[in-house]
Formats: sequence, structure tokens, C-alpha cells
Amino acid sequence: MKRSVLSFVPALAIGAGLSATAQAAIIYDASVQTGSRVNVGQAGFFGAATVASNSRILFDDVPISNLARGAATALEVTRVTVGIRQVAGAPATSVSLYWSSLTTNVTSPDTQIDTPSNLIGNANLGAVTASVTSLVSIGDGVNPIFTVPFNTDLITGFGSFAVGVQLGSTDGLNGWRATTPAVGFANAASAVWAYDAGGISGLAGSPTEFGPFGFGAAPNPPATFYIVVEGNFVPTPGAAVLLGLSGLIAARRRRN
Repeated sequence: MKRSVLSFVPALAIGAGLSATAQAAIIYDASVQTGSRVNVGQAGFFGAATVASNSRILFDDVPISNLARGAATALEVTRVTVGIRQVAGAPATSVSLYWSSLTTNVTSPDTQIDTPSNLIGNANLGAVTASVTSLVSIGDGVNPIFTVPFNTDLITGFGSFAVGVQLGSTDGLNGWRATTPAVGFANAASAVWAYDAGGISGLAGSPTEFGPFGFGAAPNPPATFYIVVEGNFVPTPGAAVLLGLSGLIAARRRRN
């Protein structure tokens, strides 16, 4: 399957005094492509009355199993990659990536995604004449670009947060690629959320947040999207041990 790769390293990661760490591990990988794509900004997405809007952001959960994260309470992210499917004839589009923490108990009309969310970075994709999945990477895989806390209550057995994609083009030929997780990874919720900053979805009440929702039974696409996240757990197991030793030493000093 044809792919193109566009890498983007934010200036913040290079020039803001962030210390470099060792090459981070792949923490989450949902890159096994299906035959579908989704553009939440296109007209008719939520129903016949939905108007087109490129202000909408689609969010997918990033669940990390408790076995993998151990006692870590947060993730220091060094790179995020998403796959944008462009079908032959797709116009150029901007791609903006966001991250959001998740909240377990909410009061309607709020959803579990915490908005407004946080911008990770932007990229631009040109028009295409042949179908391609373009991979947009933000971060260099070494320097931290953001740190996000895990929600450990929303999805049983997992710590989670969300990654969002906003497309500048509302043309359905551009869309976030629907996928299934790679071997060894799981999308436990199989749900997505949408943020409509303009409140112009066409739905009753024009809420700004929707979800969690899915796309129905097969052959509809799974509610999982092309996301690969690299980073380091915070604290790391070694750091947790050092913190514990430091606490013991401090206590002894107080006693003596």
C-alpha cells in the first residue's frame, strides 16, 4: 500500500531548553489499515443537516494497558504519528494534531474529552492524483513535546488519553485513516469523540462536544484510527525506586 511520510519537529522541542533523553519506545501502535477513512468536518457527517466545518476535531483514545505502564501516572511523549488517507483527486489539506486528557465522570453536555484541547503541531499535505496514506509525524522521538496524565478509571485495565486530528479540507476524499491495533496493542474502548468549536453541527442544541460514539456494526469502520505514539513513562520504574530511596534517606536525616 502506497504511503508518504511527512515529519515535523516543533521548534519547542529543539529550542526551548528541553533536555534530550534516550530514544523513546513505541507506547501505542494502531497502524494496521482498513479500507476506510473519516473526515468529521465534511457536510452530512452527523446527519443531513450537518454543514461542513473545518473547525471540528476528531479524537481517538490512546489506551495503554496497566501491564505495560506499571505504576506510571503519565506519559512523556516524544513523537506522534497519524495516518491521513487521501483518495485520488483529494485536494490539499492542512493537518493539525491535538492531545487531550480524559475525565471519567462528567455532566452533560460535557464528554470525557477535556476541551479546549492542546495543539501538538501542524503540517500540510498537497493534492494527490493517486491514493495514498500520508503519515504525519510531529516530534523527533527523543525530545519531549508534551506530558499527559493517564486516566486510569475510564477504561478498565488501561491508562488512557486522547489524540485529535483536525483537517483543513472538508472534502471527503481526505480523511483520518481507520485502522486496527498492531500486534501487542489494543484499542480497548473502540470509541471516538468530536469537538465542534463553532457549534454548527446541525444537531439540536448545537453542542460543541459529541461522544463517545462509534460507526456501527460491520462493515462500517472500527472506531480506531492511525495513531503511533512514542515516549517514556513518568515516573519510570527506576525513577520510582530512586524517589523511594531519597525519601528514606531524608527520613533518616530528620530522625538523626
